[in-house]
Amino acid sequence: MKNKLFKMIAITLILLLSTTGAFAAVEVPQDVKGHMYEEAVLALMEKGIITGDTDGNFYPDSDLTRAQACIIIVKAMGAPSAEVVGTATQPAVKSGFPDMSGYGWAEGYISYAVKHGVTKGYPDGTFKPGNKVTMNEFVTMALRAAGYSDEILGGTWPSNYTGKAAELEIYQLIPAPLPDKAAKWMAAQFTYNALELIEKANPPAEDKDPVPETPKGVPDTADMIFEKGSFNSTMTTFNGKELADDVVIYTYGKEKEYKSTMTFSKKVGDYRLDTRYKYKNTETPAFYRLKDGKIVEMVVPRDVGFTGRAYGVINGTYSTTNAAGDKVTGLITLVAGNEVKWLGQKGLTGIPPKTGADSYLNGTLYEINLVKGEVRSIYKSTESHKAEIFDEISGTDFVEIKSYKNNVVELEKGDLYEIKSNATVYIMDANDRTEYKVGKHSNIKKGNEIRIYDMTEDDNEVSGDIVVVLVK
Repeated sequence: MKNKLFKMIAITLILLLSTTGAFAAVEVPQDVKGHMYEEAVLALMEKGIITGDTDGNFYPDSDLTRAQACIIIVKAMGAPSAEVVGTATQPAVKSGFPDMSGYGWAEGYISYAVKHGVTKGYPDGTFKPGNKVTMNEFVTMALRAAGYSDEILGGTWPSNYTGKAAELEIYQLIPAPLPDKAAKWMAAQFTYNALELIEKANPPAEDKDPVPETPKGVPDTADMIFEKGSFNSTMTTFNGKELADDVVIYTYGKEKEYKSTMTFSKKVGDYRLDTRYKYKNTETPAFYRLKDGKIVEMVVPRDVGFTGRAYGVINGTYSTTNAAGDKVTGLITLVAGNEVKWLGQKGLTGIPPKTGADSYLNGTLYEINLVKGEVRSIYKSTESHKAEIFDEISGTDFVEIKSYKNNVVELEKGDLYEIKSNATVYIMDANDRTEYKVGKHSNIKKGNEIRIYDMTEDDNEVSGDIVVVLVK
């Protein structure tokens, strides 16, 4: 179990900070008060898009780096935290640029910005994250985040973007002519001016329908490429080739049957559709189809998948068959903020019930032990053999939230717990309690109820890596 003495020391420090105002609501930095850009800075700070320095100042006249500019724009876009900072069990996606040493804190944001066309690297393959960003570049990034592109605007850079910004009337309070370097206050003001456009172009993701088990038709394997390789830890590549965001993964047959000349069945019932995150770090033979340089369809064996421990909530079970044709029970879960469907081994026991005191819908996080994507055992935190890294620190039931400020949640009895900025949040509607969904830190608020889980291997650190919130 975690070191509770450290927890008490940490809470004492938090209480001391709270008496000096550091635990209060967002306050305008002293070096911003009274300036024309005060409203913009405060609004962005309240949304978590920008922050002040640790000394309480904002340093509005400081120049921004390209890395810092990416973070501001990507936060304004409302990027899912799992994609930009990772989770306790899922690393953030790497940008792939060779000059990111010392900029690990920005890598996930830069990767997201590049992926969504907000910015790009230099012709020599570098990104130069420490270079000062110009106002021309910042305006371009903001407008690209708002849905504009080189193809849409035409013309010549940078006048195509700076001219469009003038047409959209989003230069309020920005000096004219446009300055060379983007000072922090200018970046904040311009982001504030363009925020409505950026948010409109990046609406919250809609809830996806669960992946069905059986496809509508037999996949066309005639022109697929056969290759043996590995999925990476973030499930963005297979053997170095990029996976499309909407890649379709079919499962079929056994691994030992796979070879370049194999013959596929013509029966739809012999195939299954599967969830991509089941294959994290998995080595397997596969058939795949490329489109625009990305893998859009794959066929992989039914008896391959992630090996290790996964930590998540259970949304249901389903009956299916494994690669050997045995009838088995599978689990429908949310793991690392993604839906993952797992096969259960033949005769799997210990599956928690849907109803009753031990229901899997009561906010319980489970440790799911897997071999090749097949569930071998399921544990609660109190049962886990890895209790030193899997600990429910807030109790064993939902507790009402009194407040949540500065990444610290206060519970109804006065207990305080830090919630990591990259914590995974799962939510459940208190009125029906029928399924979990991926939530946000904004769901951690007064009146809702919470269960907090610590996944940190360091015994001296007590903080929430995964939280389940009952939303009222």
